[in-house]
Amino acid sequence: MRCLIVDDDEMSRKLLATMCAQLEGIEIVGVCENAMQAIPLLEKEEIDLIFLDVEMPEMTGLDLVKSISRLPQIIFITSKQEYAVEAFEHRVTDYIQKPVHLPRLVKAVERAREIQGKRLANDMDELYVRVEGKLVRLDLREVLYIESIGDYVIFHTEKKEKFIVHSTLKNIDDKISNPKFLKVHRSFIVNLSKIVDIQETNLVIKDKVIPISRAHRSVLMNHIKTL
Repeated sequence: MRCLIVDDDEMSRKLLATMCAQLEGIEIVGVCENAMQAIPLLEKEEIDLIFLDVEMPEMTGLDLVKSISRLPQIIFITSKQEYAVEAFEHRVTDYIQKPVHLPRLVKAVERAREIQGKRLANDMDELYVRVEGKLVRLDLREVLYIESIGDYVIFHTEKKEKFIVHSTLKNIDDKISNPKFLKVHRSFIVNLSKIVDIQETNLVIKDKVIPISRAHRSVLMNHIKTL
């Protein structure tokens, strides 16, 4: 697994890197002193797991989790227990209190490996959603893009059908385990395989022009390169 360490404490960074070096299959891609340093690495590198401190200057670990689309798995490593509830609201993989001991780290990494294995096995081409009280199976290969309007999400398909679901875009983004789908704007998730043109601030799918936010553009271009 390709991993990133983000912690403002130098001793903590060194200790964690030393422990990780003892774990088979763990590659440390980068070590950052703060969350701001981590953002460009997350945009250009394929990261599977972040070991992330919570309390850091400028941007906290929780703020980082909230700000980045399609985050890798997160293991929070912090000296305080008080952030645990909020951390798990963001579906983090684990939460370890300092000082970190190797057996506890091994357990957290094993959990991350299990989750990664399930995700790889379940990269899906279908999604079940509730439309007008009925459970409907959507073939994701036919979905062009997903649009958020108010309290609803609309699936736009190749056949020009529209499936309207009472949900948030974040909830749908969390449910879709398919690398071809990416959030490019606060109101849009797109099927990368359906894009016909990309400009500086928008992209085109069929005859629909979809905006790209500045925060999501570099992530989008990185995903396009890996397809």
